[in-house]
Parts: sequence; structure tokens; C-alpha cells
Amino acid sequence: MLVTILLSCKRQDWLNSYNMGVRHVFRHITFAPEQLHNLAWDVEQYPRFINFISALRIITCSEEQMRAEVRVKYKMIREAFITDVFRDMETLEIVVKLVKGPFRKLENHWRFHLLADGSTLVEFWVNFDFSIPIIGKLFLAKQVRAEKAILEAFERRADQLFTSIAPKLELKETVQQQIDQLQAVT
Repeated sequence: MLVTILLSCKRQDWLNSYNMGVRHVFRHITFAPEQLHNLAWDVEQYPRFINFISALRIITCSEEQMRAEVRVKYKMIREAFITDVFRDMETLEIVVKLVKGPFRKLENHWRFHLLADGSTLVEFWVNFDFSIPIIGKLFLAKQVRAEKAILEAFERRADQLFTSIAPKLELKETVQQQIDQLQAVT
């Protein structure tokens, strides 16, 4: 069962201030958290399954950190930007921060929460602000659709690569309680 809930941003350790480019999304996905964490870390594959990423180049990479150049293409807009990407294998968190590009600010965070039935509550948070206001206004109108497209692309890719965890009916209530608790914390 897919559950997507958009929440106001209350996570103060992630946010200094709220602006129009801040979004916080949760999605329940029936794959193991480690699998989804590794899928999100494998940024070189993004152009294969995220339509608007036309190319991606790893500049430097280690076990827990990389720098990548991303090229995006959407209709007439073509942009490139460089990000630093960090991962924490213990907390199953991935953090992306802007180095250079058309943004004044770009940060996003992924967290993969293990649920009682072995499935995952994916927590995705993004905070951005474009340097060029007109591009920001254009993108803001499409932001929710872009987030949904990214999460759906990740889920389709996970479905191609991994075996889905069959939800256990006897754990359905426990899993829902866990989801509610995790969403309440943020």
C-alpha cells in the first residue's frame, strides 16, 4: 500500500527557515531500507530512470561522500549544477548540498526508516531557492509534480531491481502506528 503524505516542515535540525521551496514528503514503499538507501546513493544511474536528468558525472567519490555534476533538461530549460552528496550507513540518511549551479540554495535529505514488516517509510525533504527568480517561479508551479515523479521513478527502479516485501496483514496496524509516529516527530 502506498501512502504519500505532505507535511509542513517542523524538523528544526534540517530547517533554519521556511520558504516556498521547502517540501517534506513521506512515502511507504515495500522494499528494504538498505536497498532503497543504496539505490538513492547510486546517482550515476539516475539518468536511466529519472526523465529530466539528462546526464550525471561523478567528480570524486569515497564510501561516504561524493561530488557529482548533474545536467537537467526540462522543455526549453537546460541547466547543470554540482552537489556534494553524503551518506550515513548507520542512520540510512543521504544529504545533498549545492556546490555550484543556478540555485541560491539547494539541499535535500533522504531517510529510510525500517518498519515492522521489513518495508520502508521513505522521508524526503528538499529546500531550494533559484538564483534567477523567473526560473524559480516556473519550477515552483511544477514542484509537487516533480517530487512525485522522482519518488515514483525510484519506486519503479526498485521494483526492477529488488524483490518487494509482502506486507504481513498481522503487522498492518503496527506498521501504520510506526508511520504515524515517524511523521509526528518531524
